[in-house]
Amino acid sequence: MDFSLTEDQQLIADGFAELMNDDSWEPYFRECDDKHEYPQRWVKSICDLGFDRILLPEEYDGLGLDWSTLAAAYEALGRAGAPTYILYQLSGWDTFIREGSDEQRDAILSSVGTGNQIVNFAMTEPSAGSSWNDMRTTYTRKDGKIYLQGQKTFQTSGMHVPYMVVMARNSEDMSVYTEFFVDMSSKGIKREPLNKLGLRMDSCAVIYFDNVELEEKDIFGTEGNAFMRGVQDFDQERFLVALSNYGTAYCAYEDTAKHANERVQGTKPIAAYQLIQEKFCNMKIALTNMRNMLFEIAYKHDHGTMGRGDCSMAKYYCSQASSMIVDNAVQIFSGVAVTGEHRLQRFYRDIRVDHISGGTDEMMILTAGKQALREYRK
Repeated sequence: MDFSLTEDQQLIADGFAELMNDDSWEPYFRECDDKHEYPQRWVKSICDLGFDRILLPEEYDGLGLDWSTLAAAYEALGRAGAPTYILYQLSGWDTFIREGSDEQRDAILSSVGTGNQIVNFAMTEPSAGSSWNDMRTTYTRKDGKIYLQGQKTFQTSGMHVPYMVVMARNSEDMSVYTEFFVDMSSKGIKREPLNKLGLRMDSCAVIYFDNVELEEKDIFGTEGNAFMRGVQDFDQERFLVALSNYGTAYCAYEDTAKHANERVQGTKPIAAYQLIQEKFCNMKIALTNMRNMLFEIAYKHDHGTMGRGDCSMAKYYCSQASSMIVDNAVQIFSGVAVTGEHRLQRFYRDIRVDHISGGTDEMMILTAGKQALREYRK
């Protein structure tokens, strides 16, 4: 199977690589990371090149391209040290086109080209993380209105997005899970920031919904379909997390290879020492495996043959492999990495969080393992 890029894909990837090389982005990324701020200027710059239109259908003024092209874009940006983890929602238009009302769809698509954070999905609660069985946020109908009551936590993008798709259970029938398209300026909503170890350019929050008044038109999709909608869209989220991890590892690998050839210890570059070479052997194997896995999954998705466990497998493997690469990079850089302001520090923290964010390693193992065994079931 040939995973080389087409001419058009290469042009797109080269455009993003050129953008990253034409500006000194790292001081800006460091500042945004230190201040826990969304890198609006950078995101707007890549959107000017069409990043958020890659998967957007042509009828909505998008490019109507595929996962393989998106993977090429992520690779080019990640390789240059970009915080691609903040881009997940800029690729997820399909959910809103498929599930949203005309009004909801228009609200979300109005942000195309701006680079603004516009929406995220609120599911996790103190008592409901990987499992939603004990989700306690509820909705209740009364006098022609719907009232939302509950709490969400560890909410990515939670401090600043103007809209949130909130999952809740029917207070009169807790087996019914429904999502609501919520204007976050509504009365009764309170947001409190959470300090994160990594992925700090994307905010994290606890969100309280105190009798928030909604209408029937605010239902996202159809009533009772929240669980199935979530499961349907998990694959793309996991694929994008894996792509982000791969790009970060690629950047760490190249930074470290250059350093190892330049850093002299005992009259010769440290790259000449066999224990250093062993680390690079293992790093290169993992990097190659990640790319092959991700581009194969993209190909399978684009040709309608992707398996149900593929993206969970990729997220698990890429979180493990990228962690090994970044950890080895820190070890090879040694004091240079653990002091000062080297971007490996940011990578180290970001990669660690991705063992949890977007689905824990443990849940990825369970999902991928179950699907691996399914084809042999009699």
